[in-house]
Amino acid sequence: MYQGKNFSERARIFVNLLLPVLVYQVISYSSGMIGTFMAGHYSPTDLAGVSMGVNIWNPIMYTLNAIVLALIPIVSQLIGKNKEEDIPTIVRQFLYIAVIISIILVVGLNTLATPIVDRLGMDSSIAEITKKYLFYESFGVLSIFLYVVLRSFIDSLGLTRLSMIMMVVSVPINVFLAYSFIFGKFGMPELGGAGNAIAISVTYTVLFFIALFIVLINPKINKYKIFEKEKIRFEKWGEIFKLGIPIAIATALETVVFSTLSLMVSRFDTTVIASHQAALNFSGFLYTLPVSVANTATIIIAFHVGAKDYKMATEYTKLTVIMGMIFSSIAGLIVLLFDTKIPYLYTSDSGVITLTAELLLFAIGFAICDSFASALAGVLRGYKKVVPICVVMFIGYYLVGIPTAYYFVFKQGIGIEGLWIGWIIGLAVYALGVLFYYLYMRRGIKKKIKLAK
Repeated sequence: MYQGKNFSERARIFVNLLLPVLVYQVISYSSGMIGTFMAGHYSPTDLAGVSMGVNIWNPIMYTLNAIVLALIPIVSQLIGKNKEEDIPTIVRQFLYIAVIISIILVVGLNTLATPIVDRLGMDSSIAEITKKYLFYESFGVLSIFLYVVLRSFIDSLGLTRLSMIMMVVSVPINVFLAYSFIFGKFGMPELGGAGNAIAISVTYTVLFFIALFIVLINPKINKYKIFEKEKIRFEKWGEIFKLGIPIAIATALETVVFSTLSLMVSRFDTTVIASHQAALNFSGFLYTLPVSVANTATIIIAFHVGAKDYKMATEYTKLTVIMGMIFSSIAGLIVLLFDTKIPYLYTSDSGVITLTAELLLFAIGFAICDSFASALAGVLRGYKKVVPICVVMFIGYYLVGIPTAYYFVFKQGIGIEGLWIGWIIGLAVYALGVLFYYLYMRRGIKKKIKLAK
């Protein structure tokens, strides 16, 4: 499994696993982008309101989701160690954790969302849309978490093509529901931009049932019998949280900094907020390229680390970095070629279109730094070295990125462009930190390779 005698064979194995992951990520994000497009065409105010809702929702959701995503390296390493008999128990414990997290999040959203939004001091019409968006998102929380556990389990077995198929099936459902609830079509209430949150909630509920069906009928998956009765085993939670919490912290550091920087914009006018959200949303689309490489690297490298084949893990690390560089070039080329066309996907407002096109140019630097950093972060997760990711990310984003952005925006008066410059500087520091740590760790890896000979 994941072997390769030479570079070309390893590249073929990597790409075969990567392509379904990439398609999944691109379609998943594109599906959400379509809802954002629709909100923007409904009105710039709705685009701004949805953007604020996303900036509050994403850090919470992605952070908690990251805990259950720890399932991938744990299961991949168990397979590499030939300890597949331990897999069912681990998956069941992840399902229990997903349910508990979902309950806490639903209660939190329905009690804290309104006071949080009120304290941001944004325009009342934008704030109202944001509150509705967060309320509607709470409908699908349980389905989202259970689906992520099942999908992560499927991916950890190397069956990434199944995840891709599930996402392809979900796209028309999400698009239909988003159009229906935003514009009030096909008998649905007209909810404006906030209606996209209902579409997302219903779509993930459908995805959960599809994933459940696959897990129950696919012979490569149902042999693990993960739905047999088993009590909560807290002794297993130690390993889960030992890996899951640092991954969650790293995710929180990443998503919170994006949201913090975006919330700095909340006091600007609607045109600036909408333009920033449009540029940020498309940058997020470009981010699906390196994150796909990172997720693929985690699966393959975790397997080889579990099998103590550190030489092969090193070879796949080189391949991961190469793929990350290729994808950063692709992302930059997309922006250069379509910079003036992309804004029309989000709005027909001339002011928003002009400013969005300017901000998109910063996405090139964003893509280059992020591609490199994400690729190596995926490698480190495969080694279960997640704490160093948190440390260098904190330094890059919070000690460098946010202060620099604040200085440029509020002290130098550069405006929204200053925020993106500070953002890129912080991301560059993070990328260098990940590189330096891997080079430091590589000395120990070389020793293990020599001992294995």
